[in-house]
Amino acid sequence: MVFGKRRRAKALRAFNATMTNRTLAATVGWGVFCAASWTWCIGMFLPFVLLGQFGWPGFWAFFVPNVLGCAAFGYVMTPARREKIRQRCGSVCIWFSLATLAYQAFFAGWMLSPPIAFGVVVVGIAAGRWIGDRGWLRLAFIATAASAGCILWLGEPSLMNLPSHGTRPPESLLGLAPIIALGFLTCPYLDLTFHRALEKSPSRHAFLVFGFVFGATLLGIASLWNPLTNGPTVTLALGALWTIQLTFTIGAHAREGWSRRWNEPVDAPLRFRSGLAVVWVLLLGLTIGWLTRIAPSDWLGGGEAIYLRFLVLYGLVFPAFLLLRLRAVPVWMVWLTIVACLPFYEMGFLQNRTEMLFVPIGLLCVLHIASLDKARWKDRAHP
Repeated sequence: MVFGKRRRAKALRAFNATMTNRTLAATVGWGVFCAASWTWCIGMFLPFVLLGQFGWPGFWAFFVPNVLGCAAFGYVMTPARREKIRQRCGSVCIWFSLATLAYQAFFAGWMLSPPIAFGVVVVGIAAGRWIGDRGWLRLAFIATAASAGCILWLGEPSLMNLPSHGTRPPESLLGLAPIIALGFLTCPYLDLTFHRALEKSPSRHAFLVFGFVFGATLLGIASLWNPLTNGPTVTLALGALWTIQLTFTIGAHAREGWSRRWNEPVDAPLRFRSGLAVVWVLLLGLTIGWLTRIAPSDWLGGGEAIYLRFLVLYGLVFPAFLLLRLRAVPVWMVWLTIVACLPFYEMGFLQNRTEMLFVPIGLLCVLHIASLDKARWKDRAHP
């Protein structure tokens, strides 16, 4: 009988050790998954734009809120908050994935050769449609390792090459930094790949893993800055990096578009069939990218101008919907606010009048605070 107890105790310890190892592996896996799914064309190109315009201060204004804002998602989000987002911003989350798909497809069409760009979209759709959770965790490790290999393949990356100043006055970064912070501190809460990771991961520390892996990826990308060309040197390795990460991000968000988990939100005015929309937005983004590639200076001001206009979605449209819809502000008023802010974003992003960006930031803050009491009253009336 004593030997039987010893065997049971030994089996229990072995089981606990196995479960601990599985828990650790799943936590790391979902952290790496989030890092790979969040490495968009924003993280792979905007650092070069900011380095050229503002030098290393511009990069750090991008890096800090990006990494900290996304990593904080795992620790701030509670089941109650998650359900509130699903109820009031469920369709906005799906639109977020669709906009992200269009953005990646545009960048692929703009930067990659047409056959490769089309392949990125097709493979991404197939992966999003047919691969399950375990497969995505494996793909995340493969994509992250391959991306690191591409960065090392480019030579000897070094952060010592980052410029101390850029083409724009340093003080103009003061108007742009709050917009960057607003986007990266709010958009993670609309990212359905993050919600999936939080739901599936056995530990919130997956987002700590995310912070380390994603931060290292951003630093590796920034280290590819070439002071001789005042930008990155577009080589086969950099093209491979873009191809890998664009395919992964497209697949991860296409999967959320095919999923029906968030397709029945309360905010009915934004309800739609997201599965069919996945294909259409990818084709639309790809077409815009190809048109930009064919006529780089004739199509809406060129590729970089279109790229920056896409960023308005993440610096204005989605933050406005999250902040104001959570305060029960009507949809029509959110759209009115966005339309009123658009001219200031155009001036700030494309005309170097970044001081104008304080106006929409101030307006969003005022509306957010003014709607606080109304939202509390509604929450009490409808618990």
